[in-house]
Amino acid sequence: MLAAFSSGFGQKIQRFAGNKPIDTTFNQLISHFDELHSYRKDTLRLPNLLVTEKYKVVLADTALHLTKQRRVVTNPFSADKYPISYSILYRNNLISLFSPGYFACFTIDDWQRNLALEKTLNTKRFKRHWLVDGQLIGLAAGQYWQLTTDNRWRPYKKSIPFGERPKLFEDATYLVYNECNGEFGGRVFFFDKQTKKTYWMESTCAVWVRRSSAGYEVMSSLGHGMGSADKQLIGDPHSLPAWAGKPASRVAATNSLSKSTTLFDLYGVQLFGGVARDQQIFYLAHILDRTCLVSLLGSTFTVVDALFNDGLYTHQPATTNYDGIYVINLDFYGIGRYREVSLLVLKNDKLTLLDWHELHPRF
Repeated sequence: MLAAFSSGFGQKIQRFAGNKPIDTTFNQLISHFDELHSYRKDTLRLPNLLVTEKYKVVLADTALHLTKQRRVVTNPFSADKYPISYSILYRNNLISLFSPGYFACFTIDDWQRNLALEKTLNTKRFKRHWLVDGQLIGLAAGQYWQLTTDNRWRPYKKSIPFGERPKLFEDATYLVYNECNGEFGGRVFFFDKQTKKTYWMESTCAVWVRRSSAGYEVMSSLGHGMGSADKQLIGDPHSLPAWAGKPASRVAATNSLSKSTTLFDLYGVQLFGGVARDQQIFYLAHILDRTCLVSLLGSTFTVVDALFNDGLYTHQPATTNYDGIYVINLDFYGIGRYREVSLLVLKNDKLTLLDWHELHPRF
């Protein structure tokens, strides 16, 4: 069952920074930060929303004006509320796995169920699923299966290093995934498809991995305390320590970071993921109970879209780029523990926030 909701942006009151008008789609976000400044007996001075010793947050001259929608989708197979595996895109469909082990498929253009694809996929009961080498892979009855071009499930013989964890990134050389233990630490793993060797680096906790001309960028975010976020550049994952399959010492964890270059390291902000578009990087930033889309230059965050004007939150998200269509899987411990409770899908200029089971309140 699916329902759609529109997002409100408040009254179109014109605000100014000096003599320069502020984009009215930022009004609700401005009001939120104005209240915080009033509580601190401070004054909001636009276009600055927040200025700290480490960074500042400013408003862009104009927002991206993404078309936004919120939808609610329920499990069509049982009363269990949330997917049992992070959703993926496959054949222009969102593929979500629900208890008791069946796939629900939704076309991403109109979010209608693809019953024909569901019939093809649901010949077994699955426990997990991934997209690997462009193929849909499922775990059923302790065995990995791949959906072949003739729409049949065949045993998958290649290595799946994730265990039951989501995939963070893949290219021709590596499969990348993470391990997250919150404030107790975490790791990001690079599995070499050809050699079957795994290399690792400390990361608490990796949420977005992307390939750039300089190497592999690993962005991590943690909600402990006031929140933190960092990005490391790994020129060659083969320079990282080889994973021996057992917990490493603190010295080894520290040494693993010596093979990377820190691109930024921030405290007091969380970055849940991001998108690359128009030759720019935009981050899904959570700052003082508001989640918005920002760019980052030096220590300045520029808000380019207020998104849904709420405190969208997650603990162990994952960002995946499907040939220009971005999916950010969102869990939330207080709602579904480690299971996906929502996801964001950005296709061109259209952003969809999909909530599983019910419209999740975010203040």
